[in-house]
Amino acid sequence: MVEAGRHVVVIGGTKGLGYEVARASVARGARVTITGRDEAAAKERAQDLGDLAVGAACELTDWDSIGRLFAGVDVVDHLVLTALDRDFNTIADFRPDDCARTSLMKTVGYATAVHEALPKFSDDASVVMFSGLSMWRPVPGSTTISMANSGIIGLVNSLAVEVPPVRVNAITPGVVAGTAAVDEADEVRRDWFEAMRRRTPAKRLPTTEDIVASVMLLLDCPGINGANLVVDAGMHLV
Repeated sequence: MVEAGRHVVVIGGTKGLGYEVARASVARGARVTITGRDEAAAKERAQDLGDLAVGAACELTDWDSIGRLFAGVDVVDHLVLTALDRDFNTIADFRPDDCARTSLMKTVGYATAVHEALPKFSDDASVVMFSGLSMWRPVPGSTTISMANSGIIGLVNSLAVEVPPVRVNAITPGVVAGTAAVDEADEVRRDWFEAMRRRTPAKRLPTTEDIVASVMLLLDCPGINGANLVVDAGMHLV
């Protein structure tokens, strides 16, 4: 469970949903390490969370960077992988280099993070990786992210049987209200998001608080392993 005395590592924890997961973990009394590409920025963000948090650098396309992160960690009770590059890419105007960078980060990078964390995992450790609903419900320009999110599910399935007793799960958020992806969307995406909200059975979008609560469930519950928890207010059904 996420509680006092436990250590939570959030890769991609300096902003967005990762930061909110880190904040919730600190509120429970857990020690938290948050990472970003820039070490100074990560440390500054950690200071905002209080004495239980530290910041560190980690670049998921730099294998040495990942190794250095975990070399400096004593134990990992929970590892949360939220880091994401929002590559707006379409087949019509496809940019292979941008696609390759983002795909590498969210597949090989995630797998490498688990590899480097293996010696540091506690006996009842758990991992949560962020996928996304775009693997089933593509958003305009989501070609890269749709592919990468699908890869996360295959990785979770493999790791769940390869690294026991460590539990490995995925969370698949839908379109999340209160995030930059929604609040700062261009007109095309904004109209698409609103159309999907109206079609969603719950007639609402999941919120940041919904996603954080769901991540905590996956971290806390020892009976959940190899699962993909979809938190989208039913959007995948329509």
